[in-house]
Amino acid sequence: MQGAIIVTLVRPVTWAIGLAGFLAGGGILLVGLPVAVLPTPSGLQNALGGPVSTLVVGTPSAALIALIVAAVAGAVVALIAGTVLGAWAEREGVLEVLAAARDEGLAALPELPAPPSVARVAGLRLLSLVPLAIAVGLAWQPLYDASYQELILPTDLATPLPIRVIRAVPLPLALVGLTWLVSDAAAAIGVRRLIFGQRRVIVAWLLGWLELARRPIRTMGTALVGFGVLVVLLGPSMLASMAGWSRVREVLLAGGDMVGALPAVIAWIAIWLGALVLGGVAAAVRAAAWTLVTVAAS
Repeated sequence: MQGAIIVTLVRPVTWAIGLAGFLAGGGILLVGLPVAVLPTPSGLQNALGGPVSTLVVGTPSAALIALIVAAVAGAVVALIAGTVLGAWAEREGVLEVLAAARDEGLAALPELPAPPSVARVAGLRLLSLVPLAIAVGLAWQPLYDASYQELILPTDLATPLPIRVIRAVPLPLALVGLTWLVSDAAAAIGVRRLIFGQRRVIVAWLLGWLELARRPIRTMGTALVGFGVLVVLLGPSMLASMAGWSRVREVLLAGGDMVGALPAVIAWIAIWLGALVLGGVAAAVRAAAWTLVTVAAS
């Protein structure tokens, strides 16, 4: 971790690369949370009630079919685009960290072969989603039942719906979270094995799992510390961003002087941009730690 902090400080470009990979990997949903307006049950009913109600008579309407096709196509495009962009960022980040490690005397590596294509790195990352998809499939039914129950017969309206659902089915969600953490750790090692040795995608992925089994303390320790760095750096700034956006909404909804609302808007933008910078730094440190750990094990 000391080496990871050093190489990210001497190569600020890794912050931008780390931020790109973080956003592409789903971080964009997290940083967009402060300004997201979640739909209410009544809003969902108004928007989807008509098309979905056609299923009652057994004949899906053209609107429902178009909605399903658009949703599936959008999800596939977002998954592929995010994976490709994240693969590019991960590959470039590894190369930058290795160069910085050589310059700082942190690692002595022979000349590496030509880096693998972005498509191969993306293929390994997609392969790493298989265990997560299985875990989500196992957790889907209890999660759906709990969500449906809270929507029709809420137990506590003062508590937000996501928290009520998490409280109702903690074990299935914990299984999904643990599977994501372990699968991501194996994939992070596998990508670096792919870059270091130009192995086949499936071989590099299996080597990541083998490394996880051989050195569980080192690998899972790196995974937990890297996740902790992300939470420590990004968590407070995101909470501040959410509070700042609430203040902006209050000022704007009050209908007062728009010029007077400008300081609140500027302050919120500064906080939100600061959260992006901290997210990039945290992602860069996390990725650099995986690179240096894999180098040490080589």
